Amino acid sequence: MPSSLDKPAAQNWGTVLAFAVGICYFSVFSTPDTGVSSLGPLGLVGTDKWYHAIGYGVLATLLAIALSGRVDESNRPGEANRANESNRTNWATSAIAVALVAIAGATGFGILIEIAQTFVPVRHGGIGDATANAFGATVAVTIRFLVARRDEGDLRS
Repeated sequence: MPSSLDKPAAQNWGTVLAFAVGICYFSVFSTPDTGVSSLGPLGLVGTDKWYHAIGYGVLATLLAIALSGRVDESNRPGEANRANESNRTNWATSAIAVALVAIAGATGFGILIEIAQTFVPVRHGGIGDATANAFGATVAVTIRFLVARRDEGDLRS
């Protein structure tokens, strides 16, 4: 029976799943770190918010990579499609859609984890943590999108 996912796509989704399981374990099932310093770099927010932003930034980036594998590669501008402006537009639209879905997916997962934490005695969910999750996801996927767009522009020149 043929698989609907090729090997690289299955590996990408496996990585997303493994990372999400890791976040779930450390967020819900393990005991909180007591040795986390109160303020993180720059002294603006706590270290835990940095951990949230980095963790969900990585999750969102992994999601974007896995989702981009599902975008029709024929829409990607390249040598064969260089003259076709609509293919460039379709690829850009697809890339933006992938970025938005990745951000929404990571943020939604973060909100579910924060809700789950409210039912665990040694944990507590919080709006600040959910905001840090969304911020990290947005920043990471935006950087990935801009780098991919820059690289795509370099290929055209």
